Amino acid sequence: MTLAITPLGEGLGAVATGVDMRTPGTEDAATLMAALDEHIVLCIREQSFSPAEFLAAAALLGRPIPQINGYNTLSDFPEIGIISSDITDVYGSGEPRIQGLTWHTDHSFIAHPPRATILYGIDIPATGGDTSFCNMRAAYVALAADIKARIDGLEAVHCYQSSRSPVPMLTRTDEEMGKTPDVVHPLVLSHPRTGAKALYMSTTRLERIEGLARDESDLLIDELFAHATQPRFQYHHKWRAGDMVIWDNLCSMHHANGGLPAGAKRYLHRALLANETT
Repeated sequence: MTLAITPLGEGLGAVATGVDMRTPGTEDAATLMAALDEHIVLCIREQSFSPAEFLAAAALLGRPIPQINGYNTLSDFPEIGIISSDITDVYGSGEPRIQGLTWHTDHSFIAHPPRATILYGIDIPATGGDTSFCNMRAAYVALAADIKARIDGLEAVHCYQSSRSPVPMLTRTDEEMGKTPDVVHPLVLSHPRTGAKALYMSTTRLERIEGLARDESDLLIDELFAHATQPRFQYHHKWRAGDMVIWDNLCSMHHANGGLPAGAKRYLHRALLANETT
């Protein structure tokens, strides 16, 4: 097989074909990483993994880290999380909960958020369950010069459950919450691999901008979210079984789309890659 990279959308996204991530070629990992740096979201088609094989494939692109939350993790593989239509709020109401329905970046509430997330589609419904992405690097580039000058150097407080969050988060144990106090991240992040600047935001985690009055902070956050989530910066991924989708958490946001038919099942495995420059 010959590895080929094809762009999927104008805003971001590319598809990789002609590679089996269980037995990739010598140069394939470098080619895939370069494609991820350029396109931010990369779908590697037609993969087939056991959990151990999925982790090994993820390790070709970075260092998998244990899942942050204890719920919905494979018992023998703490680095593999479960994304499923059957998820419930285990430590809270016990009710079913669709995860990630609003724009966010994964785990910005920890001091060293993952550089990338990888999802592997196992059970994919015929309709519904798509994932949308937006390009926070392009969104920053498109800002007016005076806005860039205003926000460069600003920092923002991120927490597990922002008071601004449009939806409730899954309930965590007191022990888990105690391990993740509020953290501060740059509002404009310089990517550790490429050096490119991007807005770093999350509707569910971003609480306020440091040094601004609350009303001024809220207004600026709302303006930046509205700018960054314009259709021109978006790509919508229609899942296929066997898709291995990796995206750069440091220069994108994403959200799940609902619309699953009654009784439809959706099941994916997730890996998180450490924030390292190599």
